[in-house]
Amino acid sequence: MIRATLLALFLALPAHAHDDPARLAEHALPIDRALSVVAGRYEGRMIAAELTEDDDRPVYDFRWLTPQGNVLRIRLDAATGRFLLVDGVGQTEARILP
Repeated sequence: MIRATLLALFLALPAHAHDDPARLAEHALPIDRALSVVAGRYEGRMIAAELTEDDDRPVYDFRWLTPQGNVLRIRLDAATGRFLLVDGVGQTEARILP
């Protein structure tokens, strides 16, 4: 069920004029893998996701709802799963320590 919901979200995402969704997805981790990277570092749940292009590389842009009710913006390099940005109030409280 979650996989079907994620796929529906991914397919419904608007593409920027210069983005080719098929090309971006071809070079990106599957969204469920990217989601597990985020969930491994921050408590909460995804409320939005978008696959875009930044400097000619695919990037996942997540909106993440923390247990405290804060919304974080989390950007991952979609090819590697590396965190590029985490922004928003409540990062420290939601962080899962290694």
